[in-house]
Amino acid sequence: MPESVQPAAAAQDGFLAENQRAEELIAAQDLAGAARVLVGIIERDGGDYRAYNNMGIIAWMQDAWEDAYTMFKQSVGIKPDYADALINLFDAALKLKRIPQVKPLFEKAAALVKDSDELQLIAKSIQEQGDAIYLTPRAQAVGIYNPLIKEAHTLLEDGQLFKAMETYLRAHDQEGPNSEIFSGLGIISYYQKRYEDAYTLFAESIKLCPYDPDAYLNLLDAAKESNRLGEAKELYEHYAKDIPALSAVAEQFQSI
Repeated sequence: MPESVQPAAAAQDGFLAENQRAEELIAAQDLAGAARVLVGIIERDGGDYRAYNNMGIIAWMQDAWEDAYTMFKQSVGIKPDYADALINLFDAALKLKRIPQVKPLFEKAAALVKDSDELQLIAKSIQEQGDAIYLTPRAQAVGIYNPLIKEAHTLLEDGQLFKAMETYLRAHDQEGPNSEIFSGLGIISYYQKRYEDAYTLFAESIKLCPYDPDAYLNLLDAAKESNRLGEAKELYEHYAKDIPALSAVAEQFQSI
């Protein structure tokens, strides 16, 4: 589950214990069991906003972006000041490029939840950034869903490199700069032993979305083949000081 997806906070609802049980099952990766509990809650109380948020988390974990968006929006519709679901809805709206559709909900929430710095910042960003919000670091970390990118990933996994490259390039024409596109093209270049190109593409991917430790390992592989280890280490160190998750690959770069 992405860090941006928020587990529900304790709420004074009629099914508190059952929601907590569902959240325990989600944490244990028993999504089917959690879903059964949550469906039971909703069948008895269609206004249980916490259950809808939890259903959205399950959908998110299954890459069912449309379902996640619908569940988070339903939760917010029931309780407009429910911060957990609002934050989750924001990420789902980024993923599906539906920020204009949820803008009124965040304008309302900003007036209701004045003590949440995160919600105030989200509402301000939506108001001021327009379409540029899809190019922000948060949007890049969430990943903008694009069917062409998903198709390209599948083609790459199947070893159809040329078709995958064509599809990534079509997605670039449609989407513009995107870390997943550059990463996919970098992997193709690496397989084709075009190591300089691979390095450049991995570096561009990291600059757009510097949060994924695996991206730095790809960069390191390309750097070893193109004699650019010093540059790779410098790029890693530039981001590592501010992103704790990158400590997972620190040993590989310290040995350079």
